[in-house]
Amino acid sequence: HTQLGNSVVFWPRPVHCAVSAKRGRMPCKVYAHVDVEGRPSFALPIQVGRPEDTQFGTLKQALLNEFAERYPDEGQLEYDGCCFWNQDSCPIPDRSPVATFSWEHNDFFLRPLPSGENARGALKASREKRGELSYYYAHDRDRSSLVAKPQAVASAGYPVQERQPIQAPAAVAGGKFNSKQSPFGTDISKYESLDSYTWEDKDGDTVKVLVSIDGVGRLSPEQVRSNFGVRQFELLIDGLNGKNLRFACHKTHGEMKPEECKHVVRANRVNLILRKAKEKDHWFDLFKKRAIGDDDDP
Repeated sequence: HTQLGNSVVFWPRPVHCAVSAKRGRMPCKVYAHVDVEGRPSFALPIQVGRPEDTQFGTLKQALLNEFAERYPDEGQLEYDGCCFWNQDSCPIPDRSPVATFSWEHNDFFLRPLPSGENARGALKASREKRGELSYYYAHDRDRSSLVAKPQAVASAGYPVQERQPIQAPAAVAGGKFNSKQSPFGTDISKYESLDSYTWEDKDGDTVKVLVSIDGVGRLSPEQVRSNFGVRQFELLIDGLNGKNLRFACHKTHGEMKPEECKHVVRANRVNLILRKAKEKDHWFDLFKKRAIGDDDDP
């Protein structure tokens, strides 16, 4: 059970994802924790679509943004003053791909950068535990090399690729839409696809999906629309900086009550509130995944 919001400590139910360097193209979920003395404890579940291409600096920026929004009176945590640490108490460089570490852990803790004896202690502990397999033994990391700009703002070495519109064939008059494109009749060729989100199985009868979209709060209500079905939903954003955006799920983990679902627009985010058809029905993922012995196709 994962929970976000208010001012409490959130401890999500672990969802372990087997991702290795060779299998990095498998999407996974990680849990990013703020673990800084004097600051509220906070955890954010993050769905990572391409862990082999996504760096920890990008996760760090997402966590800092969310923390600042939820705790505006706390003061900003400095990006350059902290890094993630794994469950072995070893700091992780911002440039490290998520796939490098997520195959063995999916909880990562944002803490101040190591210094002096702390840095040497982390290096020593890593070497003693892993020997020549130690990440720090191989890379000889020091404090300064732990910090790097997040991919979204980095320069030449980390280009930002613009999203390309989905190329879909035009609908034939009187024909049917592919239900995995849009069961609501939306011409998806007019929209760019969003695939970055976080989600939480909130309180037993509700699932909350958070879709980050810069500047969405400036749009009129007519420009932000949502459609819901028993196992499908889509979020449509029209005319944001000259682009149309769409986030959709063609089959959710469980059934919903469409008439009780809704969206809520924030300054830089849209929250989708999904009401479960069955209360206390635990969703292990947002999108339906095939499980052993499961005849319900994704």
